[in-house]
Amino acid sequence: MTAMLASLSGSRSSAVAVALIIGAVFVAGTAYLVLRKPRRPGAPDIPPAMRPGPSDQDLERTHTDNMKAWGAVLVMVLALLIPVVWLTEPSANARDQRTINQGYVDQGHLLTQLATHDNPAGFGCVRCHGGTLGGGFNYFNGVVVNVPNLQTVCAGPNSNPPHASIKSLADIVNTIAQGRAGTDMPSWSVKFSGPLDDDQINAIVNYILSIQKPVPGGPKKNVCLNPIK
Repeated sequence: MTAMLASLSGSRSSAVAVALIIGAVFVAGTAYLVLRKPRRPGAPDIPPAMRPGPSDQDLERTHTDNMKAWGAVLVMVLALLIPVVWLTEPSANARDQRTINQGYVDQGHLLTQLATHDNPAGFGCVRCHGGTLGGGFNYFNGVVVNVPNLQTVCAGPNSNPPHASIKSLADIVNTIAQGRAGTDMPSWSVKFSGPLDDDQINAIVNYILSIQKPVPGGPKKNVCLNPIK
């Protein structure tokens, strides 16, 4: 509970702390009123071993009172936990999404590498686009070709040299999935007789986005964020 309060902002954590104190006082008071045994005035001082045992009705009432007290405690715990969870849920969701995104980036990086004993899932994008996917001139199928620099693909037509066909993030996905006719870029999606499923292509795209260089003209010129209409 202390760790959960620490993750909240100052005002919210103060409000939750006050609610916890009020709840603790309520629970303590309820337990005392339910469980305390009334004293009978003027009763003789009989040793405990000689006192008569409680009746079945008293025993059942004690058990019932205990159940009521624990019920009140559990209700208060739930009542206090609900706002704490509600306040921390957005940050927890954001943290989980960052973890998922990083997992896709790591998976995409492995997919772009050559297949090895330690990386059997590699599909060798680096064979054409270079070890860092930076493109440039490469010897491929007996000829020298100029392959695109995937580190500047989000600049689209604004890159140098330009990625004239890339005008949105969907174009990057489609190019990987369908390939590009008239070039050495094959189709990679199973929908087009390739080896990769949608999840693997999504991982590669996330990795490509993670290695992008600053777009000339700033974020407004980033076609992955602001598609060209």
